[in-house]
Formats: sequence, C-alpha cells, structure tokens
Amino acid sequence: MSEKEVLPTIFSPTDGGAIEYVRTMVGAPLKSQRGPRYYIELKLKPEKCLEACGTFKQWFCLDVHNLPAHGETEFVILDAGESTFPDWNGYKVCVTADGKTWDRVDNTTFENGKLSWTIIDSAISTLTFAYFPTYSIERQESQLRTWLSSKKCTHKILGESVDGHPLHSLIFEPLESLHHVIWIQHRQHPGEVSASWFCDGVMKRLLSLSSNSLLRKNCKVIVIPNVCPDGGFRGHLRTNAVGANLNRCWGILHGLTAPGQSDPPAPEVVAMTNAMKEIGGPDLMLDIHQDEEKPYVFISKTPLGVPSCTPELRKLRENFHEVLRKNSTDFETEGPIDPVGYPEPQPGKANLNICSASVAEAFPGCLSLTMEHPYKGNDNRGPEFARGFTIEQCEKLGEDTVNAVEEIIPQLIRNHRDGDEDKGGGKRRKV
Repeated sequence: MSEKEVLPTIFSPTDGGAIEYVRTMVGAPLKSQRGPRYYIELKLKPEKCLEACGTFKQWFCLDVHNLPAHGETEFVILDAGESTFPDWNGYKVCVTADGKTWDRVDNTTFENGKLSWTIIDSAISTLTFAYFPTYSIERQESQLRTWLSSKKCTHKILGESVDGHPLHSLIFEPLESLHHVIWIQHRQHPGEVSASWFCDGVMKRLLSLSSNSLLRKNCKVIVIPNVCPDGGFRGHLRTNAVGANLNRCWGILHGLTAPGQSDPPAPEVVAMTNAMKEIGGPDLMLDIHQDEEKPYVFISKTPLGVPSCTPELRKLRENFHEVLRKNSTDFETEGPIDPVGYPEPQPGKANLNICSASVAEAFPGCLSLTMEHPYKGNDNRGPEFARGFTIEQCEKLGEDTVNAVEEIIPQLIRNHRDGDEDKGGGKRRKV
C-alpha cells in the first residue's frame, strides 16, 4: 500500500448501527482493473436476549467511507451462518448513498457460512449497507408531526420505553357513532424495519379516506408506529434495551410470565396492554412483523390455536385473507413457492405470550393477526421482486391492508355497540 493510499473505514451509525469490524486486507490489483483490491472482514454484533439462547445476532448496519473510485472492495460477514436465522440464501444486501434511496447489491452471495458482496469502482466514496432499509427515530418524529398537522388524528403517549423514548399512538376517532376499534402496531421486533415503512402506507391511506368511509364514520383506529424504539436505536433485531423479546411478553394479559421475559414486566408491553384494556379491547388487531427466511408476505396461524377460537372466527380470518389477496399483489402471491407461513398450533395450545394469540384470547371474537413481511423479496412475483422487498412495496402493502380492513368491517364479530358483554370488556355481535 502506498503512503498516499487511504483504506476504506467502517463506522457503526449512532441510530440503528450494528457491526463488528475484524480487519482489512489489501490484495493485488486485477490486471484488467486499475486501483486496489480490499477485503474487509466483519462479524455480526450480538444483542442481549433474556431467553435461553442468551443472545441474538442478525441485524447489521454500517457506514463505509473512502471507497475507491477505481478499485474493488469485498465485504465478508464471517459468521452469517451462525446468526439467529442462518438461511441467507437468496438474500441481497441493502445499500444507499444518500440515506433515502435504497437498492440491493446483486452480487451478494452466501457460501460456507459467509455473507459476501463486492463494490467495484464506486462512484461515491461513502455508502451505507444494512440488513434492510433503515428508518430512524428522527424520521419517525418528523412523520409524526406531518401526520398530526393534517388535524385528522390526535396523539397520545401511552408510556415510555426502558431508555425513556415515548411510545406514541395516533388516534382516528369515529366521525359518527363508534362501532369498532381497530388497532395496528409496528416494530415490536425493532430490526423488522419493514413495519415502519408499512406504517407510512397505513397512515397515508387513513389520512386520505373520505368522511363516508366506514373506517372514518364508525371506527376508532389506533396506530402505534413503534413499540420498541430502544431496540431500533441500539441496532437490535428482536429485543428492547434490556434484552426482552416483547413479542414473548404478552402473557401478562392472562397472568402468565414467559421465562426471562417479563420480570419485571416490559414497560412497552405494559403500556400497550393497559391501553387495550382501557378501550375495552380491539375488534381487529394487526401486529406487523418481518420474517428473516421466507420470501413472501403471510399471516401467522398462531391465534387459531387459542382456546377461545371458534369456527366463526376461523371463517372471518379466511375471508380477510381473501379480501387482502384481492387488494394486494404481494400478499400470499401465487407462484412456485407455497406461501404457507408457520404451522398452526394444536387446538388450545397457542403460546399466549405471543401478542396476536394473547389478544385473541383476552378479547374473544377479535380478529387478531400477525402479518409477516420478507427481508429477501417476493420470489413468486418474478425476478425483479425477488431481488428484495422494497420500501415502495412496504408502503403499498400498508395502503392495501387498510383497504382490506375497511372491506371486512361489516363481518367483524366483536363490536362496541349495544350487545352482549364478553369477558374482554367489548361486545360480541349477536349471530
């Protein structure tokens, strides 16, 4: 290396950054190429987890400076095959030059447990690489102010996270009489960032609805943009500031404690459950997540295994699937890969520490759903969409989901009109 040659440098961003730098090696230039060849070795940064495994590691986000305009830089995550979800086949690294426009690195490979990608003759000396396009706390706060400026929704802080971040909620009150409560929450697992971009689409559609919309006339709609802001800021995949996996803390609705998760109860989940109980429970609840290995959008079958699940509720769920498939080109897209999702639990055996199952059991009749997005892409939509799930797809899916929710409203089982009380504090439609 000449005295004037400057090596590429690696930094972990303050908000959402996570990587461990190992070393940089300099190789001989290729005969067909001017400039140096660099090999940068990295490792995934573990996050504390209160579950038996002790740690998770999957999320990564790094800034790279001094990339050569003429030369080749190869990045290798040495321990990708030892990650929490180790099937990286088909995954392509996300990249941005300006923090706004994201693309995928098509030459990403996963071989022998190592995730690798190469940048050749970079036109820009600084790039950011991440597991998925990032969504910062700063952007969240900016969006919050934009949404509130519409005057169509109000704002309530439901509580604080461990690190003291506010737990925001946006509330659309019914313009006429209250019939139903719709609850949509995002990023219980902080590294599942597609949920935040999905939330942008949800809010865009809600704010554009006419006064004649059923959602505007007869529904209270509560949107939680970020259940786990601490984890997102710290660069975690699945846990809050102290290592709690929030989607294993919802047993507190039933007096249950998941090992290592809820002692003391996670304040983020306490805030959510208290707010739900205060409104008498939701009639439809959507919890938005992201699956590391499956290349399609699907809804988990977990709530079908709760003791209170009925044929009527199962039929309602099937109808919602049908409506959402009609509205969205990404949801359960038909193709060579069967979008089956996760297996259905045995009857009565669902894990009530998981949000959607816990809510379904706590408020019988509630259409309680966990939606999963891919990191990789939707293989069933063809090569272009198989490159990786995009910000635009997230936002469009959010809009499409709001349309599907509105269409299914007349079929909801629970309601907040006069009727028979259920044990969750809401009412069930008389059938």
